[in-house]
Amino acid sequence: MTTRELFGKTLRAADVTTRRRHFAALRAALTAQEVSEELLVHPRVRRGRVVESLRGETDDTKELLDQMARLDPASAEFETALTDLQQATEDHTQRVEAEEFPLLTRR
Repeated sequence: MTTRELFGKTLRAADVTTRRRHFAALRAALTAQEVSEELLVHPRVRRGRVVESLRGETDDTKELLDQMARLDPASAEFETALTDLQQATEDHTQRVEAEEFPLLTRR
């Protein structure tokens, strides 16, 4: 399942138990994606500003995920944070695809 699908399932969950389950899967997927970037993409690119900026976004995502894990999934605060996380994730993905991936193909 893609992160986009997991965001949708988490946002549309009918009850708190389902929302928790989908959020746990989303958190695991985002963590795996970020670890993959750290291990496979960033070392090959080695472009200071690009990598450092993207790593900063990754750190922000980790911090937001940790904060969300402490929130009540039924709360408006959780839903707002989830929507913010979704936008940040989409923005980050677009930047990786636009700024890092082209550098990989040049190697």
